Amino acid sequence: MDPGEDSPKHASSDQSVAPGFETIREIIDMKSDRLKGNPMVSVIGIVKDYRPPIRTRKEDFKCTIEIIDRSVQFESHGIAVHIFWPEDKMPTISGVSDIVLAQMYSGVVSLLANFASEFHVLPASKIPKSLAGPFSWKSTPTRHKSPSSVENGYVLWTNNNTNKDTIPSTQEFQEKSAQAMNVKDKFCLLKDVKPDSFHDMIGEVIKVFEGNSGALTVYISDYTANTHFYNNIWGDGATTGGRDGDEYGYIRTKTKGTREWPGPYGKLSIQITMWDGHADYARDHIKENDWVLLKNVQVRFGKMGGCLEGFLRGDRNVFEGQNRVQIMKQSEEPDDNHGRWKEAIRRKREWWKKFEKQKQDILDEAAGLNKKRKVEDEGKVKNAKTRRKERRAAADERVTIAANSSTKFDLNNNVRCSYKDIPTTPVSQILTPYLIPSATPSPNPKQAPFSVTKYRANVRVIDYFPPNIADFAVGRCVTEYDMLSDYSGSESSDAEQDMRDFRSGKGFMERKWEWRFALLVEDVSISQPLTSEPQQLSEQEKEKERMWLMVDNESAQMLLGLDDDAANLRTNPALLHNLKEQLFKLWGELEEVKTAKLKALPKLHGKTKKSPPPSSSFDSTPSSPIQAQKKAGAQPDIDSSDSEVSPLPVLRERDRNVEAIASKGGREEQGNNVRNKAFTCCVKQYGVKIREADKRRADAGLGWRWERRFGLFGCMIV
Repeated sequence: MDPGEDSPKHASSDQSVAPGFETIREIIDMKSDRLKGNPMVSVIGIVKDYRPPIRTRKEDFKCTIEIIDRSVQFESHGIAVHIFWPEDKMPTISGVSDIVLAQMYSGVVSLLANFASEFHVLPASKIPKSLAGPFSWKSTPTRHKSPSSVENGYVLWTNNNTNKDTIPSTQEFQEKSAQAMNVKDKFCLLKDVKPDSFHDMIGEVIKVFEGNSGALTVYISDYTANTHFYNNIWGDGATTGGRDGDEYGYIRTKTKGTREWPGPYGKLSIQITMWDGHADYARDHIKENDWVLLKNVQVRFGKMGGCLEGFLRGDRNVFEGQNRVQIMKQSEEPDDNHGRWKEAIRRKREWWKKFEKQKQDILDEAAGLNKKRKVEDEGKVKNAKTRRKERRAAADERVTIAANSSTKFDLNNNVRCSYKDIPTTPVSQILTPYLIPSATPSPNPKQAPFSVTKYRANVRVIDYFPPNIADFAVGRCVTEYDMLSDYSGSESSDAEQDMRDFRSGKGFMERKWEWRFALLVEDVSISQPLTSEPQQLSEQEKEKERMWLMVDNESAQMLLGLDDDAANLRTNPALLHNLKEQLFKLWGELEEVKTAKLKALPKLHGKTKKSPPPSSSFDSTPSSPIQAQKKAGAQPDIDSSDSEVSPLPVLRERDRNVEAIASKGGREEQGNNVRNKAFTCCVKQYGVKIREADKRRADAGLGWRWERRFGLFGCMIV
């Protein structure tokens, strides 16, 4: 293409649009059949108005650009381009008369960008006089190619052959852009609307009436009362507070049957009069009982009756077709529904519930049935009192049973447990896997990997992990990634980051300390009171009555009740001492017994050959949290977060001495020499994801499987 031939000086006034592009008029006049398919369109236009990006209620931002071209040069408005993108991805608009080349989806009367859209902006100050250029396009996203020479030629032709009398000056453009950033929440309940003000409001459509001069009258209610609203009285033949037709009665009214007010009654509804495009949209789409969101409604006292009314008019100073009437649509996900809408629906339910009761009383009074209903109500009151009495008696009985259990098993008075009205569950029952219900009976029902359940149980502590209480608190590096919900950190990455910072001269990173340990507990039924001899049970029977309970930071804070938060116990002897004092109340002499065993190990096994990983109390069982051994000195990986995905087993042994104890005596020695008291605790069951190489066992996705865990919560040492 010869630049000279297509320069603005030689371009004809009827030059066709660049290939693949459409004029704004063609987009606005697009046929409905094509419009319904949300087609992708490409357009070139001159910036007339710009609203900078503002944050929406979600994570993205909204930016609006109004553009014009020769096809709409004599009209008051062009077409609006709405962009919902991250702020750093938005196209850069430097000022009025910038050229925009966009490829995006078309809407009803506007354009909507998606992540497949692309924008190319040519600042007005850098528009060349000829195709010789240069063309300083600012492209978003940057990966797309700049416009071709044909498109550049059409851009120059559009810029020189479009009437710009309707385009504001640079100062006006900047003032409007600044005003667009001053966004404030105009939402208001109907009970709080004030005269001579503008509000956003959510309400249920009660009635819809045609007005004069193309206006439409809509009555809405959000089930809050305002003393300045019309009082709609309930009763036979009750009518609306307004009129059918125009306010002077010139237009024929509808029949009485259609004018009866359906409720709510009283001063709970406001009359909204709409004009222009708002009235057209409401007339075509809104019906009674719809919930609507109306934006920027003017509220003032009406001419007739002195009641507050709302008015919704078209605005000549904003984009044509901007709709301030939105019909509320219920989402499949309850949490995605508008919070204020849900509050209004809740108020509606309560109002109608109260009204129906009051209405029945009024009707009964009119029919002379008060005495009969009073006698019936007395019987119902007595029945209700009886039921409440029975419920209280049942609750008292559960508390009595719990108290008797405390006496029977001589439970530890130093430990308090929540949810006293919930009965306790045997450990064997807690460990019983949940069977997945089947539509047809099966001899081999499938077991669920875990269930999200909570229990109360009477147990006593017979072992703990890690074996050194100084390791009951663990530290991790504090990083900027902590703000990410899916970031859980890892000890290997912490060590690597520590070394990088140390070598760079920054020293070691700050560490955050948390409580993290586990308790092996045994059902109180096999412990028996301290005054009696323990039952002689087989190892298999004992296994069914034992489980590992993870204690996370939050549960440990409640359990220990210490004044100080978790810290490095190896450098904080005072906190370590206080911790041991509290744990002594929980498990008695367990620490002394375990420490003595560990010290005796070198004498017993100094010359023995190290055995393979034993079948110890830390092995993987339905009630145990580990599968493999970990090298000595490593920190245990304990985390009882229900939602965390752990790349390694949740609990690993870190002391070789414990292996030797287990290999020699196994579970049989655990707790034999400890005579501590049992206590009542709350137990939660959940599942975590762990690595799984066997595809047949990978029930949580490729390379992962679910493993059951139990955690302690709701307990406090006093």
